[in-house]
This record gives sequence, structure tokens and C-alpha cells, in this order.
Amino acid sequence: MANLGKIPEFKRNFWKAIGDEVADRIRVHTTKGGKDVFNKNFKQYSTGYAERKPKLFRGGTNFGSKVNLQLSGDMMGNLQTRGFTNESVVIGWSGAEAKKIGWNSEMGRSVTTRSKPVSSGVLRFILKEIDRQLEKNIKKQTSKPINYTIGK
Repeated sequence: MANLGKIPEFKRNFWKAIGDEVADRIRVHTTKGGKDVFNKNFKQYSTGYAERKPKLFRGGTNFGSKVNLQLSGDMMGNLQTRGFTNESVVIGWSGAEAKKIGWNSEMGRSVTTRSKPVSSGVLRFILKEIDRQLEKNIKKQTSKPINYTIGK
């Protein structure tokens, strides 16, 4: 017999996969796109920092002028799934890398905010995946007979 109450249920592995993919998409949006959570180009680095940047990491000189919050790769590499249940997933940064995210946000380079945790493109991905899972759950539950009991 169908259990329609199971249609909106999601499993832990669904949320884990969503978290991992969202972290990857944020990394790409930030480092390859050079965009903030509002889909705007990041605010430029100060002139002093832009001049020092090539010397800050491994003596490199091929960093370009595009702001992408990736000098060593540590900060964006630290973004990962931190926890997940049957109802949700938490992704984020830890320690010094979390502080760097906060500092960059204060400087006008927001990767995430409380009011807008993910970009519109990442949100569309999340909603599409939820919709896809709901469709699977609907097919599974409605493929069984649906019985109604009326009265005692």
C-alpha cells in the first residue's frame, strides 16, 4: 500500500551528495567565475595587495589581475560538507579559512551571506535536485495501490 507521507522524505545520502556538489559549485563560481554570491565581479584588491600578491605564494608571478580569492587554494579547498541528516546538509569552512571568508565579506567580496547563502545558479541546482528526488518518491509511492478508509 502506498504511503504518501513518504513522498517528501529524503535520505542522508541525498543531502550528502547535495552538499558535496554545492561546495564544488561555489568553488567554481568563486575561483573560475570571480563572482560573489550576488553574481557580481569581486571588488578589486587594493593596489598594494595586487602588487604584493605574486610574491606572497611560492614566488609565483602568473596570478593575473582577476579577483578570485585563490592565492594558495587553501581557503576554497577548506569548503566542504560539515554535516548532514535526513532533513538537511551543512557546508562551510573551518578555523582560519572561515575567518578569511568573513574578512573577505567585510571587504566587499561575499562568497556567502546569512540572507543569501548561495548564488542564484547554485540555488537553481538545489531546487532542481529536490524536484528530481520528489518525482522519484512520487513514482515509487504512487506505483502501489492507494487505499482510503472512510469511517470506522
